[in-house]
Amino acid sequence: MEISNGSSKGSLVISEEAISSIATNAAKDVDGVTGFFNKPADVVNTIKKGSLKVMSPVRIIQDGDDLDISIYIIVATGVKIQPVAEKVQKVVKDSVQNMTGKFVSKVNVIIASVENVESADSNAPNETEE
Repeated sequence: MEISNGSSKGSLVISEEAISSIATNAAKDVDGVTGFFNKPADVVNTIKKGSLKVMSPVRIIQDGDDLDISIYIIVATGVKIQPVAEKVQKVVKDSVQNMTGKFVSKVNVIIASVENVESADSNAPNETEE
């Protein structure tokens, strides 16, 4: 899928992969997001298009001039999911709108998994260990 704008000066085409990249780069900076989960393959559209499209953690649906975005994220254990999801919605919407000029009508955040994140020093002995 490509998002395109036409004017008397020419046309602008933004690929779904570019928008997906904008969304994932924005969401990865949110505290509590540890990674992304590739969405289940849309087999029907893949067969219709005749391509073996690489799975992506972002799904984009163009509704007229508006975009509906769904992003599959993995969150860290111990974080409150609702504030993390709301922050992801905001940063993804703002980033995509600012960079593409397209209106994002909604951002669906799907929590695909909860991951136990250990600190980088997890192999170091505790103070009580000898």
